Amino acid sequence: MLPETMHAVRLFEYGGPQVLQYVEAPVPETGPDEVLIRVHATSVTNWDLRYRRGELTEPPGRQPLPLPFQLGREAAGEVALVGENVARFKVGDRVVQMTCPACGHCAYCKRGLDNLCIDIGLPGHQRFGGYADYVCRRQTDVLPAPDGIPFEKLACAMWSYSTVWGMAMDRGALRAGQSVLITGASSGMGTAAVQVARLAGAGPIIGTTGSPEKLQRLKEIGCDAALDYHDDDVPAVARELTGGTGVDVVLDMVGGDMFLMGLKCLRMDGCLVAAGQHGGRHVTVDLSQLYRNQLRIHGHRGATRRTQGLTVRLVGEGRLNPVIDRALPLQDAAEAHRLLESQQIFGKIVLVP
Repeated sequence: MLPETMHAVRLFEYGGPQVLQYVEAPVPETGPDEVLIRVHATSVTNWDLRYRRGELTEPPGRQPLPLPFQLGREAAGEVALVGENVARFKVGDRVVQMTCPACGHCAYCKRGLDNLCIDIGLPGHQRFGGYADYVCRRQTDVLPAPDGIPFEKLACAMWSYSTVWGMAMDRGALRAGQSVLITGASSGMGTAAVQVARLAGAGPIIGTTGSPEKLQRLKEIGCDAALDYHDDDVPAVARELTGGTGVDVVLDMVGGDMFLMGLKCLRMDGCLVAAGQHGGRHVTVDLSQLYRNQLRIHGHRGATRRTQGLTVRLVGEGRLNPVIDRALPLQDAAEAHRLLESQQIFGKIVLVP
């Protein structure tokens, strides 16, 4: 028998971590084409922090961001109930929710750019996310989860790893033997980027961080060189490590000054892919640097259905292994936000209902 109520962490006003409230709420009703998921793990992201602070604006053409709200871009768990039209899943199946469940019908989806889908309800952005005992999802917005992989790992895979795969492999065209520099390499997306680059056969892989304590850990997870951007002349070291030329690809997870630093690290005809702005939304670029060095700059947003499915498969095969700093009970969501904001986390932080 399913309970009538559940626990959830919800946001009723913008502000600091203290505005997150651990509340009792009704279990979501399950529609005919939906599955009810008993959440075993959900991750905390920088997007959660920015939503909580009231810093996010919805992309053009998408639904407005609601309040009150329930954060959580990612969720992994077991199917607790299926709607009458559901044929893909049964009660007890292990699943992960898609972080970018594209509609499949809009103009962008038809062009294969479903990460830009305009008819989408993003979990943790427009739809209530994973900070709860139960979430309800359309059967088309859920993927089967591999056996033998902890739910905590699965709850860290979809947002960071799928997004980074699109950055590195699709937009950056990273290939074996190419050099790569990763800003914010100790973050959830940064540690994902190190693993994706290693899987692609890239090298040298250069990771940057602002914490001296994290340098050795970056080497342990696959960086050939780990640099403290406060103390090291990162562009000079990048050139030294690449025979004087600079790196082929920069994956920038931060924005602001790190974006500008990344441009200085590129070789001629190099490529920078940006997918972050918490280090600053606005920068001033020397245009002569772009055309004299024939640089390429790409932005990247979210993940396609293809890359999300691929990510789950690679995690199941053990070829990608999400890095988790710690797991906390769901009721400690405010503490998880404080830890992430203080940059004390290496990799991902997980909440367990």
